[in-house]
Amino acid sequence: MEAGALLRFHCFGEDYLRSLERRILAGIHRAKALFLEWGDHRLPPWQWLIDAAERSAHPVYRLNRLSIAAGWGAIFCALASGAGRRTTKAGAGSSHDIASARMPGQPIDSG
Repeated sequence: MEAGALLRFHCFGEDYLRSLERRILAGIHRAKALFLEWGDHRLPPWQWLIDAAERSAHPVYRLNRLSIAAGWGAIFCALASGAGRRTTKAGAGSSHDIASARMPGQPIDSG
């Protein structure tokens, strides 16, 4: 099954697929800039990815491993759009005032 069809099957919308494609393309362009000796740079981005990953069945994983081994870190490390973002305001729930600190929940009875 094609990756896009699999994601649609699991109820990911078209916007998510386009966003994922844009993030992967950005990673490919980063890789092409960092590793001039990898792959044939005359190829279109998707074909370059496969060529640079030495025809691996998992080219994104392969390029991440090669990039880490070269000391650059993972090229495709933040494919999730929310990576590095907080879901709450800074400092929320971390009171230094003993009286206003959250009380722990009741322990679960395992018995």
